[in-house]
Amino acid sequence: MKRYYVMDIGGTLIKYALMNEKAEILEQGKYPAIIEAYEPFMESLTENIDRYVGSFDGIAVSMPGRIDTATGIVHTGGAFGFFKDDPLEKTLEERYHVPVTLGNDAKCAAQAELESGSLKDVNSGAVIVIGTAIGGAIVLDHKVVMGSQCAAGEFSFMVTDYRKYADNIRNGCFIPMCTWAGNFSATALIRNYAKRKNEDPSNYDGIRFFEAYDAGDPDAIEVLEDMGGLAASGIMTIQTILDLEKIAIGGGISARQEVTDTIRRHLDKCFELPGIPFRKPEIVRCRYGNDANLIGALSFHLHR
Repeated sequence: MKRYYVMDIGGTLIKYALMNEKAEILEQGKYPAIIEAYEPFMESLTENIDRYVGSFDGIAVSMPGRIDTATGIVHTGGAFGFFKDDPLEKTLEERYHVPVTLGNDAKCAAQAELESGSLKDVNSGAVIVIGTAIGGAIVLDHKVVMGSQCAAGEFSFMVTDYRKYADNIRNGCFIPMCTWAGNFSATALIRNYAKRKNEDPSNYDGIRFFEAYDAGDPDAIEVLEDMGGLAASGIMTIQTILDLEKIAIGGGISARQEVTDTIRRHLDKCFELPGIPFRKPEIVRCRYGNDANLIGALSFHLHR
């Protein structure tokens, strides 16, 4: 059976695995991501792949940004700002002499859920990944939608105030406060909680937040409630356009049942209002959690 080297490139860590055609993980690990410059990033990337040369028949990559899976071009790289119209697929193929496939991380997660996860039997749906920002992907006709410029489902950039958005971008803000990501992401959750505590957000992470939540901290409870309301507002916007059957919630904090429960409860309130001409989508958790990007990247590679 063939084996594949699969990577999930994130802004903090690069996770990798040797996997077989059944998406079974044979070996896996992770190492810190270098986001400062292209050359050290590639040196670190290839140093780890080199350890497995001769052990794989292809390479599949999940990464942030606007990725053209058909051509293997990384048009943008999310936190990896040094990527601009980079032929990463060609670079890796020339070095390792095996087929290489690239995919946007949220689209990889959606592909995994579509093939055998929470969206398996869904004709129209979406994946929303709650992380540093908001990853997103759309499923129509039981296929992940790429978009004319490979940017379909970039929910992070749903804007609440375009004037403020323009000012934020000019001032170099990576996640403008007037976007869905600026209000609904895991980053926003931590920032809003730290603000209530009058502390530096760097003092907190998801683990500390939910420790406070489990201890009954009213600030943590209210911040999660606010997040649920903001999530429901964005989902209502998505639903007015796409009329989806099901939306799967992923990302690290989605492992907490309270996250999807809170989003679902606030969405229920939205649909109690009279005169809404479209149906409520079912809200579920992604099945594959932290392995979704690896499984989806491999799926794109095998079906390409």
